[in-house]
Amino acid sequence: MVIEIVKEYEISMNMMFGLNYKVFGSSKTLLVVDCALGSCSAEWWHIAEELSRQYKVLLYDRAGYGHSKFSVTERNPENIVTELKQLIDYVRANEKLILIGHSQGGYNVSQYAVKYKSEVDGLILLDPATPYDGEFKNRLSAKEFKKSGVDKTELLKLQKQLAHIGIIKLFKGALKKQQPLCYYEYSKQAEKYIIQSLCNENTYQTAIDEYLCTHNDKNTLDLKNAINNAALGMTPVMLLTHSSEIYINELMKYTHIDLETANKIETVWQELMYRYKNISNNTKHITANQSGHFIHLTDLELLKTCIERMALM
Repeated sequence: MVIEIVKEYEISMNMMFGLNYKVFGSSKTLLVVDCALGSCSAEWWHIAEELSRQYKVLLYDRAGYGHSKFSVTERNPENIVTELKQLIDYVRANEKLILIGHSQGGYNVSQYAVKYKSEVDGLILLDPATPYDGEFKNRLSAKEFKKSGVDKTELLKLQKQLAHIGIIKLFKGALKKQQPLCYYEYSKQAEKYIIQSLCNENTYQTAIDEYLCTHNDKNTLDLKNAINNAALGMTPVMLLTHSSEIYINELMKYTHIDLETANKIETVWQELMYRYKNISNNTKHITANQSGHFIHLTDLELLKTCIERMALM
């Protein structure tokens, strides 16, 4: 069940190292959120507002998203983690550090935790992108793979072109019916911020660059090795994955594939995400039975419970 935050609130974002960010609340525990591919911080504003009653929360737009500056440096996980490290060091004041990553953000915070293991007190992964996506090509037929939507490059290139010529701006009503706006009734400020980001050509170029970098073998090796060797030791990790039933229905709705193909894709997807369990010897796997891919928007109570448990560890 989504918690409604009915009051309108102003979000005054700040800029540091070219990154647009906002700190909510004050606490001995700092939660840092890294968003999905192509997403911006406004998707999480209402959640950060809710969590700030107990925790200090850092939201930010990765370079190229939202109001953060477009970066000319390669959008590989190493560079993204380095940028996030600078920002965390700037806002952190000896608080306990818990990283939360959704989808592509899950990949990023996992890489961060491996690189800066001694600084991270916990990791919460929401349907994380994995370094094993190449396996979809090996386990699906060429026709199934093309229909699956796993390879996002062609769609992102089309969206970039539409943004470049301004056509996307003409379909703001349609954007409100798409992810993530379809899952939550956002404040006017948040909705405006999200739509502006979705109409920005830089959003799609950045997403293309990030996607290609995290599907390049040279960039995935470190995380694969970390997962294979339990590199995080006893660092607490909570792996939250979607309901297969809900996700399969969403997959058929948004990609128009048949049930048999959707089931096949979902089987691979769950297996690849489940491998993250091996990144630590202290991992708990939880299925979000009420949720598809956007777990934080469709079951905030589950996320809050996981954060509460981890904060006590």
